[in-house]
Amino acid sequence: MTPLTLAAMCLLTLAAFTIRVVTGFGSAIFLSPIFSNILPPKEAVVLIILLESFVNLIFVLREKMNFRLKEVYLGGFAGIAAGIFLFSIVSQEIIGLLIGIGMAVLASLLLFGVNFKVRKVKPLFLSLGFVSGAMGVLTGVNGPQIVLGLTNQGYSTAFIRSFMITYLVIIDTATLSAFVIFGHVSSETLLKFVFLAPFVGAAYILGREILGRLDGESLRKVMLCVVIVLSAILVIRYGGGLFG
Repeated sequence: MTPLTLAAMCLLTLAAFTIRVVTGFGSAIFLSPIFSNILPPKEAVVLIILLESFVNLIFVLREKMNFRLKEVYLGGFAGIAAGIFLFSIVSQEIIGLLIGIGMAVLASLLLFGVNFKVRKVKPLFLSLGFVSGAMGVLTGVNGPQIVLGLTNQGYSTAFIRSFMITYLVIIDTATLSAFVIFGHVSSETLLKFVFLAPFVGAAYILGREILGRLDGESLRKVMLCVVIVLSAILVIRYGGGLFG
């Protein structure tokens, strides 16, 4: 790995985790397409989970956790099981492309004030968790679906951010535990993690500074714009594989 490549990874880590600190989600999907072209794909996934777990530790120490909406967690674990079952059956390219387009359309509508509120919220939250869990396994994108649903139902941005932080702390911890148990964390990956971890710490400081300058409506727009960008990444990543 050249010094230029390592410097690029440092800047990408800083940028991705600044977004994660501000919005509560988004860092993994920003990093995974690029890191997977720099490192072997499996090593990239493990490295990203290590970095995610480090910022999660900072969140646990510095932020207030939000364990409400247990239906999302129940749906999420069911979705993970379904995603594992479907992993070798369905086309990742088609699923990724459809999810990317769908999220982009919904986020754009919400950005312009259109919403589709439902009265029976428990079935909605179970469904959101299920889609999130399944898509996390199939495409690596397990956060934006919940953000869109909570935004659509009118939850405050502070609630959405704290909920997403808590939800991803649990999901990422379960994923890292599985990687450790099955021996997927190598010394080489740990060395890269140690080098990049300070940039995650710097991202927390920078993100909190940015967050302090945003009011609720501005943060809502930032969250929806992040979802749109994530959707574009999905469309490019999986659409290119489907049509290229």
